[in-house]
Amino acid sequence: MGKPTFFRALAKDPTANTIVIAAASLVPLVGMVGGAVDASRYYMTTTRLQAACDAGALAARRAMADDTFDQTVHGVIGDRFFQQNYSDGMFGMENLTNAYTSNGDGEVRGTASGKLPNTLMQIFGFEDFDVSVSCSADINISNSDIMFVLDVTGSMNCAPDNPGGGNCGNTEDTGSKIEGMRAAVMLFYDTVEASTSPNAQVRYGVVPYASNVNVGGSLRDEWMARDHTFQTRMANFRVNLGDWSEVSATIIDITETDRDNDEERTEREQVFGLTKSECDALRPADFLEFDDVLGEFNQQSQTVDGNTRTTRYNDTDEDILVYRGFADHNASNGRCRYGHRVYEGTGDAIWDLVEERTETIVFDNYTYRPIDTAAPPANQHGQPGWEDVDLTTLYDDNVIQMPVGTNGAMVDVTWDGCIEEADTLNTADFDSNTDDFNDLDLNLVPDADDEYWKPILPTAAWRRTTGGNNTQSWLTQTWNEGRPGYSCPAAAIQLTDISRTDLETYVDNLQGRSNTYHDIGMIWGARFIAPNGIFNSQNATAPNGDAIARHIVFMTDGLLAPNVEIYGTYGLEWWDRRITTDGGSTQARDRHAERFQIACQKARNENITVWVVAFGTDLTDNLRDCASPGRAFQAADRDALTEQFKQIAQQIAALRLTT
Repeated sequence: MGKPTFFRALAKDPTANTIVIAAASLVPLVGMVGGAVDASRYYMTTTRLQAACDAGALAARRAMADDTFDQTVHGVIGDRFFQQNYSDGMFGMENLTNAYTSNGDGEVRGTASGKLPNTLMQIFGFEDFDVSVSCSADINISNSDIMFVLDVTGSMNCAPDNPGGGNCGNTEDTGSKIEGMRAAVMLFYDTVEASTSPNAQVRYGVVPYASNVNVGGSLRDEWMARDHTFQTRMANFRVNLGDWSEVSATIIDITETDRDNDEERTEREQVFGLTKSECDALRPADFLEFDDVLGEFNQQSQTVDGNTRTTRYNDTDEDILVYRGFADHNASNGRCRYGHRVYEGTGDAIWDLVEERTETIVFDNYTYRPIDTAAPPANQHGQPGWEDVDLTTLYDDNVIQMPVGTNGAMVDVTWDGCIEEADTLNTADFDSNTDDFNDLDLNLVPDADDEYWKPILPTAAWRRTTGGNNTQSWLTQTWNEGRPGYSCPAAAIQLTDISRTDLETYVDNLQGRSNTYHDIGMIWGARFIAPNGIFNSQNATAPNGDAIARHIVFMTDGLLAPNVEIYGTYGLEWWDRRITTDGGSTQARDRHAERFQIACQKARNENITVWVVAFGTDLTDNLRDCASPGRAFQAADRDALTEQFKQIAQQIAALRLTT
């Protein structure tokens, strides 16, 4: 028998059965591994392709100024971003195509497709996968509150490249910054409105600021002061006495010293039918009288009782008339003649001259001083004065009577809506968390005297100067002192669903006046938008129950520049000293700058995004530090400002993928 062959030996070897089994299992094993590998490649390719499609759609939509899609511009931008995120040949993709279009309402739509060759799965007849994705992107804003805090100081009248500075005569130059601001606000509005979800609440508010803010129309009466101390004046009066004028001259006594017995005349009457006794009864009494005017001779005494003066005189050797009475009876017919026989003579007369004078209350001078309406100086001589001032009546119709007119007359004083701040601390030791700085409490709801806001009443305010030097001392004089500089911007707008027409009308009427106080603009911008505080009922929630994104867009064209002699939110700083200890501009600038930072910080702490735009001025550290991270910008001219506002609006609106 010959030697067995290899295969015959293998067949008879039981251990060789494993080779057959292993060979038979290679086919399903290759299928499982190949499927896993190619499925993984398909998943990675599809994921990367979707991301590239999304990136292109987002880039194209962001580049659109409105809902208009231009294939040669926005389609190209989308394609470029797609290529950057999915390069040709990635993962072995073949026949790669992509395209971007629009639905005509602002939504960008994209598609991408290609073939992905398989690797191991090709031995089973699966040569490639068809890969396709679609994407779309839109700008869509949900619940948002947007508060514009706008610098409307005098320098806004000038063009951005104005070399002279100042306020340009309070007349808007061609191409003025305030014109650019108006255009930027409206472009911002249009950008956001074009992206607003139909079910969302989007509200706008505006706080124009300079040295003051006009917020009185948004405040309840119970948040306003009942009393306040004003830098004003008090009229002083005196009694002006007129000349003495004669009221009466009364003879007290006359003594006859000599008489001429030649009868001068007879003054008589006659009647008939009387008896002698009846006739005798008609005899008049003797008397003496002056024949001439009394003279003021030989004054004996004088008394004054109030405005009545009585002077007694003893006139001697005065001409007098002696009246001697008679009664003659004729018994035959009962005739009775009676009367006086008058003789000339001389005599001494004691008589009283009574005189009176008028008393008139007249203006004397003014005392320029602070006056607290809670403890006013007393009225003088019954004249109307500060005791008659009841500040609570002001809030009925914004008019109050005050004794500040010419010569202290009571006149109407009108409130235009600008306010003085709640009480604060005069210190450089700032602690943004202290409750003692009521003016820096953005959630303040006043219920005490030191927390109330006060009305600014410019027609009741005066400065006090002597020889050109400011003084805190009281000043008494007859002439008028100078009034402080004053400007009240347009009334602020609370957050509201404002129409485009109304907003455009509002910003078109804004005017540039006065000095720059960044802190008061930020304080009230934050108060108007904060979810807590005085406007909690309007700001805390939205009707649809979704969260609210809150944004302050703060625009200024200059550095903080307080003026200690104008009438502002902290009174007349040189005299009131609510912020400074020395009334000086340097200390005022430093402390207002610090207050600005505290207000910005507190706004950010309320989860409010603070955007800051420096227009035609440097983006200083003070401005940059106010903004939320990455939210501070500089715009050199009008075009840059509108572009910056547009970009902010787009970021607020926030691009989102719709599929």
